[in-house]
Amino acid sequence: MKIEINKKLRVITVVAVFLISACGKDFLDLNPHQSIALDQAIQTIDDYQAAVYGTYSALQSADYYGRYFVLVPDVMSDDVKQNAQANRARDFSDYQATALDGIATGMWEIMYDAINRANLVINAEVELAAAVQDQKDEFIGEAYTLRALAHFDLVRMFAQHYGYTEDNSHPGVAIVTSFDQNARPERSSVSEVYQQIVDDLMAAIPLLKVDPGSASRFSAEGAKALLARVMLYMGNYQLAGQMASEVINSGKYSLVPTDQYVASWNQGLSSESIFEVVFRADDDNGSDALGRMYLPEGYGDYLPTTDLLDLIPEGDVRKGLFKTDATIGGVYGNLRVNKYPNAQNQNNTPVLRLSEMYLIRAEARAILGDEAGAREDVTTIRQRGLPSASVVTASGQALLDEIAKEKRIEMMFEGQRLWELMRHKENLVRSDCTNLVCEVDYPDNRFVAPIPQAELDANE
Repeated sequence: MKIEINKKLRVITVVAVFLISACGKDFLDLNPHQSIALDQAIQTIDDYQAAVYGTYSALQSADYYGRYFVLVPDVMSDDVKQNAQANRARDFSDYQATALDGIATGMWEIMYDAINRANLVINAEVELAAAVQDQKDEFIGEAYTLRALAHFDLVRMFAQHYGYTEDNSHPGVAIVTSFDQNARPERSSVSEVYQQIVDDLMAAIPLLKVDPGSASRFSAEGAKALLARVMLYMGNYQLAGQMASEVINSGKYSLVPTDQYVASWNQGLSSESIFEVVFRADDDNGSDALGRMYLPEGYGDYLPTTDLLDLIPEGDVRKGLFKTDATIGGVYGNLRVNKYPNAQNQNNTPVLRLSEMYLIRAEARAILGDEAGAREDVTTIRQRGLPSASVVTASGQALLDEIAKEKRIEMMFEGQRLWELMRHKENLVRSDCTNLVCEVDYPDNRFVAPIPQAELDANE
């Protein structure tokens, strides 16, 4: 099946918005009125910088890490239930999304937009002075990592998971590594897409020699952290654990102390942040804020489930990531998600955190037979949440269950729960259900977002 990467994306990408001066901003807004020929888009080191920042800016879209790419996998899971008045992403929550769904179309388009922006940087053939070679390498390394991230996000959202078929030959998404206005790339297998992701990350790591000094940009450790997650999804536990260990042992990150954990979610760029999508007041994303989906002062469309809340021990600091709402009732019915407390989208969206690296390594160690190391890792995260919690003593499947439970709590509302259910080939069971669909048995094609109708029509 051939997929046409919609003409709208071609226009967005060809426009050389990247030549805008950075003006001291961390990220650039696109200016569609400044156009230039594709082969002239990057000529100087400043152009490289502007192009990479333009790629990061795609991640801020409400259809990407600004809202829906993080929200959709959670509203399709057992961590979240609908408020009666919910009307945003409801088709996904009710497992009724179709190829005409605007959210699916928006996610598809912005992810390929990000890929094409990254391709401009990767494929630019410009010789620059030796004095800026490290900077140039850094920008190219960031572009490789961003392209890997976007392909990874696409294949998770629009295809069955790695391991769905024995050889992973089932349909994935189109791999796009160069810009061709007339191209209609075929849909590659999931195996091929994951190989491209791994290749890009392996290419990125040696290029990322200069520490950007902020988790708002990818560093070598950021690329390794993403590779750790990818390898976990692929079942390559040896490399997943190795990459997670390299990030943990780098000394560049530390777990946020228990007494600062809740406040850190309103501050951003914490000591444990490896990569996050940054938002500022002047980004003007107000009504598109992820937090508005949960907060009563926003839309308040979605609530935490009793099933999830029951898992969090009393006294655990992560209980502080909820707030009461007197307008609703029930056992936990008056609790709202408060992980993104600023309803005007001035909260950053975490993509990779140190705590996840501990949990990835814990799972890898448990499966590879280092149960003592696995217990130590999961206990570290458990006791950060509740210092008085007992150490983990489980073994075998019980240990893996403890790791999965801790990961569910630690990563809640960060857009990972659905992927975890699929990765572990588990049924969806909503015990606290306010949706039209309360159970979905694995496997089911409804776990996968529909490819937009416009893309399907292009192949007729």
